[in-house]
Amino acid sequence: MDNRNLSQRIGTIEMIIAMLLSGSIGLFVVKSGQLPINIVFFRCIIAAICLIPICLFYGYFQKKYFGLKEVLLMIASGLLIVFNWVLLFAAFPKTSISLATIVYHVNPFIILFFGAIAFHEKINKNDIFWTILAFVGLTIIIGLGNSSFNYNELFGLLLVLTATTLYSISVLITKKLKNTPPLLIVLVQTLSGAIAIVPFISILQTPPVGNQWFYIICLGVFHTALLYFLMYSAIKKISLNNIAILSFIYPLSTVFIDYIFFDHLLTSTQIIGAFLILFGVLGVKLHWNIPELKRTLP
Repeated sequence: MDNRNLSQRIGTIEMIIAMLLSGSIGLFVVKSGQLPINIVFFRCIIAAICLIPICLFYGYFQKKYFGLKEVLLMIASGLLIVFNWVLLFAAFPKTSISLATIVYHVNPFIILFFGAIAFHEKINKNDIFWTILAFVGLTIIIGLGNSSFNYNELFGLLLVLTATTLYSISVLITKKLKNTPPLLIVLVQTLSGAIAIVPFISILQTPPVGNQWFYIICLGVFHTALLYFLMYSAIKKISLNNIAILSFIYPLSTVFIDYIFFDHLLTSTQIIGAFLILFGVLGVKLHWNIPELKRTLP
C-alpha cells in the first residue's frame, strides 16, 4: 500500500470517529444534567486546556497569526459558535436530539444564502433546486398545518434554526482566516466564548456533582478538542466528496443513539422530511446537477 492510500485510509478513519463523536454530543449534554450555558462554559474551558499544548507543539503561537484583523475575526466567530451551542443544547429537551440534529443540518443552505448576500457569490439553479427540496423537508418536519402540532417542539426547532444560523455566519467569518491554522482558530474561539458567557453561568448555584463531571469532561476533551483535531486532520487527507458523504454518519448515528438511550423514534412523516433535508444537503455538497428534460422536436 503506497503512502497516499494509507493517508486516505487514516483520514477516513479519523473522519468516521469524529462524526461518531459528533453524533453522541446530545447524549452527553442530556446526561450531564447541567444548564446549557454551564455545559458550554465547561466545554470551552476544558477544550482550550487540551488545545493549548497541541498548538504549542505545532508552533501555532506565532505573531503572524495574531494580527488585529485575524484576532477580531476569531473572537467574533467564537462568540457565534458558543451561543450556537447554547441554543442547540437548550433545544434538546424540547424536541428529540435526532430531530434537532437533522434540522441543524440545513446550515449549508444558510451559508449559500448569506454567501450570496455578503460575498456576492452566485447561486446556480442546481443549488436552488436542492435548497427548495430541503425547505420542503423542513416544512414537513415542522408540521405546518398539522392540527395536533406541538408548540413546545416548534420552539425547540426555532432554537435549532437560530443556532445553525449563528454557526453558518461563523463559518463565513472563518473563511476570511485563510492562513490561520484551524486548531488555533478553535482555541481562540473556545477561550473567547468561555470569557463571554461567564456573566451568564450559574456554576456556583448548581455545580456539577458525581457522574455529571464525567459527561462534562468528555464533552470538552473528546467532543471538542479530539473531535476538531481528528476532523481537521482528516480534511487534509481525503477528498471533499468523501468528507460530504462521511459527514452523514453524524445525523444517522444521532438517530440511532436517540432511540437506544431515550426511546425517541422519528415518525414516518418526520423520516420523509429528514430524508429530503439530508438528500438536499448531499446535493449541494456534492454539486449534483439536475437532469434537464430535453424537448424533442416533432
